[in-house]
This record gives sequence, C-alpha cells and structure tokens, in this order.
Amino acid sequence: MELPTKMLDEILCRVPVKYLLRCRSVSKGWCSLIDSTPFVKKQLKQALECNAGGLIINQGGQFYLAEDFRTSFDADDVVAEEISEPLKARISGADFVGAANGLICVSKNKMKEVYIFNPSTRKLKKVPGAPAEFPRSFHMAETCLCGFGYDHLNDDYKVVKIAECYFQFRGKMAIVYSLKTNSWKRIENVPDNNTRFFGNWGMFASGALHWLAIDNPCNGSDILVGFDLGLERFKKVSCPVIDGPFVNFNTKSVVSDGGCLGILDKYPNSRIDVWVMMTDSAAEESWSKAFTVGKKHGTLGYERFVRPVYFSRSGQVVLLEVDSSKLVWYDLERKTIKNVRVRGVPNEFDSHVYTQSLVQLKEDNPPKKKKQGKPKKKHGKRRH
Repeated sequence: MELPTKMLDEILCRVPVKYLLRCRSVSKGWCSLIDSTPFVKKQLKQALECNAGGLIINQGGQFYLAEDFRTSFDADDVVAEEISEPLKARISGADFVGAANGLICVSKNKMKEVYIFNPSTRKLKKVPGAPAEFPRSFHMAETCLCGFGYDHLNDDYKVVKIAECYFQFRGKMAIVYSLKTNSWKRIENVPDNNTRFFGNWGMFASGALHWLAIDNPCNGSDILVGFDLGLERFKKVSCPVIDGPFVNFNTKSVVSDGGCLGILDKYPNSRIDVWVMMTDSAAEESWSKAFTVGKKHGTLGYERFVRPVYFSRSGQVVLLEVDSSKLVWYDLERKTIKNVRVRGVPNEFDSHVYTQSLVQLKEDNPPKKKKQGKPKKKHGKRRH
C-alpha cells in the first residue's frame, strides 16, 4: 500500500538531508518529489524551524563537516570528517565568507575566486569573474571586502564585493552578484570616502550584510554599514551605546550566526561584552547586552579570544569558540559551561553553523582532461 503523496511529503521533509539523498533511489516518484522546488522549500523551512544544523570547520583552508551536530545544549560530542573529493580540491585553501540556508560561500586568491557550494548535497558553483571594467580596480585595491547572504525579497543568493581604490580612480566601488541571474552589476550609492571599513567579511543577518566602520576618521565615531540585499543599497546602522571612554576601535568586531547579529566589545586583559541586535514587530532595531565573559576569573578562565558561533533561539545558551581551539556551550542564566568534544579536526580551527538543506545549485564541474587517444597504427603498403 502506497502512502498518499501529501502524507509522504510531510514525512520526508522531516528526514535528515543525507538520508533524503538516499531516498531519491527508492523510485522515480520519490526522486521527483524530493527534487521538486516546493519540497526543497518545505524541507528548508522545516530545517530552520527545528534548527537542523551542521557544523563546518575550516583549518588553514581545509574544510571538515560535522553533519550530525545538534544546535542545543545537549550536543557535547561532535565527529567531523574532512570534505571529500572532488569538492575538496575545488575549495582547498579557501577562506570562509558566509553561509545562508545551507549554501556556503568561500573565496580564494585574495577574493579573486569565489565559490558557492552546498555541503549537504556536495554541489558547487564557481562565481563568474567580474565584468571587464572591475577586475583591475579590485586587484589594485587597498581594501577589498566580501560578503554573502540570502535575498528573501527576490528568493536569491548574492555575493557583494567592495573595493577602496587609489590607482585607477580614488574612491569606493561595489558590485553585487546574483545567483539567480548568474551575473554581476555595479552598485551606485556607495558610502563616501570618509567612511572607513574594518574587517574583510560582511556578516549576514536580517536580510543584510554588515561591516564595522568609522564614519569620520577624525572623531572616530563607530557605526555599522549595512547592505540590504533585497533593495541593493547601503544603509548606516547605529552601534550600541557603550559606557566608558572610547578605547580602541580594533577591540570591536561583528559576529553573526546567519540569523542573529552581534558585536564583541573587547577590553584587553579584562572582559568581553557581547551585544545582540534586537528587532521588534515594527522592524525597529535596538541593542541589548547579551552577556559578559570575564577573562581572568570567569567561568571560562583566562582566555585570549572568545567568539559566539551560534545563539540559541531560546536565548538561554550560546555556542562559543574559545581561542580557535575548542567549542563550549555557555548557559547565560546559570553561568555554566559544557565542553563540546570535536573529534577528527586539528587543534586550531574556526567554526560556523549552517543549515542542512536541499537548496539546489547548477553544478559547476571542473573541465575534464582530454583523453589521449591511442596512436594510430601505420599500415604498410600492400605488395601486389
């Protein structure tokens, strides 16, 4: 007896992606259902609601996956495996740019090469080079920034590049790539020359990419510069009002888990304050201090660097990467920690949470090597 299609649809959308890929072999009907756009969107919605996460770990350009990672305080043991060929060779040596809805963006060769791939399906696409008028400026730029995120208004995935140039012309230039159209275009309303960016990678949250910046180098007032992926325009976002004198701009950094945006305010040899952006029903943005990590006598002990990797949707726990060498769950109410054992990865790494999804890519296969044909046999002249 076959299950009704509607019931089968409801059951399968709750199955982990790695098993769904196997289910495609059950029958043509199952394969057609799992590959359909409505099912892909339904599975993604279910995965986002259930926090069906994976962990992607980068160590010097080598990538590892922990597909069974659970985004909850119960997760305390993670087994990671290195990404296998042929995907491994394509992204080896790359930097992590960002993640959205299960797609990962990485860049190589100082952002000249950009790749988008789905770690669950192992599909990859190389982003085409920028139009002819852009490359020279980007290659000669003093500052080059990059970001990746999801445009929910147009159901599209976009890569943004920003360059501050001093050779071909003086000023800022920005271009945006659309996965849907597979093309780049130039953005006109770039921030003025008084705005100075910090940090290479734009942090994706709430439909926009965010970079920390100073709007006037003379007075040092810090801001966030956001790029709205749907409207394709820049906007200024206020930073949290921090008590005390301005110490050093380099002590601040922006973090995001793809859904929640935060600012780390580091006080050397003292503490790290973590601020989280809150958005109300009227889309008004405000900041709230989520927690403070004491560096000398706190729960975590004396650490050089702490970075939030994932903020739980309950707001009770946060996954922290400590000194680029270990992961811990931190309970914000009880001030307790739980170590996460990560097996199969080197001692130093940077980690990111991604959603396991079936979001599709038109796969970009590397060119195949031409097979050398066998040399033709020379036929001697026939003797008559």
